Amino acid sequence: FIGSSLIYNVTAESITVTSVKLKWVVDENASDLKMTYRIGVLNGTDDTLLVRQTTNEIEVEITGLIPGTLYNFTVFPIVYDNGTEGEEMSRKIYTRPSPVHNLTAESIGVTSVTLKWEVTDSASDSYTYRIEIVNGTFVENRRFNETKAEIANLTAGTLYNFTVFTVAADNETEGEGVSIDLYTRPSPVHNLTAESIGVTSVTLKWEMNDSASDSYTYRIEVVNGTDNTLLMNKPFSETKAEITGLI
Repeated sequence: FIGSSLIYNVTAESITVTSVKLKWVVDENASDLKMTYRIGVLNGTDDTLLVRQTTNEIEVEITGLIPGTLYNFTVFPIVYDNGTEGEEMSRKIYTRPSPVHNLTAESIGVTSVTLKWEVTDSASDSYTYRIEIVNGTFVENRRFNETKAEIANLTAGTLYNFTVFTVAADNETEGEGVSIDLYTRPSPVHNLTAESIGVTSVTLKWEMNDSASDSYTYRIEVVNGTDNTLLMNKPFSETKAEITGLI
């Protein structure tokens, strides 16, 4: 078996932001041979050798890697007694991108939310971003190329959970998601009218057609009509309100 494929099935047991744990299988016909393994870590783009290390185990953890970066990992089995190398096995793997940070809502509308975030990885120019949008049992995924995204076609006055994932250049390897919970703004009321006007009171009524309106309350601001002095703010639970204590 000398010089042949003494090992096969090199796989990544785990992948993190700065490390990859590799494992492989020894061919059953070579299982009686005592072997050591030389691991090469190469730049995944131009195959420049970056790190070389050896192990006597059939797995190894490579640390100190750069997030979101393509590496080519090579494993050479070496017969311990005579130093003869078996056939090289290799595997190209991306490390996971770092999570985004400073995720905030730049603006919130009735049917849209604009999110922005930061990412400082050296490989971030090649990243895309997956945003998972969750509302109850509703789940949708959208992809974006920038560190800012307008999420449109949402429902007014509704709570959403937005989770942003960094995605490496292979469009598969993702970083840990970062989440934010946000309500869209309710629609304005319409058909606001005075149902009745008294000496010291006014009864207002209005309509609201949002699907989420069962959960709404209403704030009524009363302002002096001459100098715009704020006189009162009152919350109400219904689409009708009697404002009392007027002059």
